Amino acid sequence: MTARGAFGALAPLALVLALGWGGAAKSARADEQLVDQVALRFYAPETGGAARPRFVSQRILSFEARLEARAEDSTLDAFQERHVRAATERHVTEELLASLPLERPPDEAETARVAVELRGALVQRIGGADALAAIARRDGIEEGEIGVMMARRARAALYVEREISPILYPTEEQLREVFRTAPHPFRGQKFDDARPLIARWFVDERLRGAEAAFLQSARTRVKIVPTHA
Repeated sequence: MTARGAFGALAPLALVLALGWGGAAKSARADEQLVDQVALRFYAPETGGAARPRFVSQRILSFEARLEARAEDSTLDAFQERHVRAATERHVTEELLASLPLERPPDEAETARVAVELRGALVQRIGGADALAAIARRDGIEEGEIGVMMARRARAALYVEREISPILYPTEEQLREVFRTAPHPFRGQKFDDARPLIARWFVDERLRGAEAAFLQSARTRVKIVPTHA
């Protein structure tokens, strides 16, 4: 099954996540026990091929789909098929990018700095740190698991930055041009006041674009299998 074919099978998976995992999460609040299940497995040459598949749990995919929903509209509480698709695409793409070797691997300090900035962009996009905490509680996600997600995103971003296209460190001129012309959410503010916000937004937009382009080029190599398939 190719990536495109697998994504076509995600509609029932969205229902499983929305109903099945949602029910498990509610039950977990009552008895403080939570049994996670695998939502899908995937593999590609970049991750070691079929002999070394990687797995995404229902709990993690539900969390990431909910983040996609909130990123689209900060008032959304539930996610839909398109959010599961987007979350799957982003998770798989970041795993692939983070697995690719760099001639000069980033040190821990640089990875941590990038992870902090990307987390700031996520928080900004979904409506604040309280929103992230609430979504994490709903799906039983611990702080360390958010850290793993952001470290993976940072490693993927650093690969894009060094091997594909500069995205992480926009110039002042680029930021001013984006502020003037892009459909960003900070219109009505002065550039100097909005600068750190527009910088995080712009980096996140460029990272999303680079990930989408990479996945498009890698679709024939990626195999994604929902566990219900």
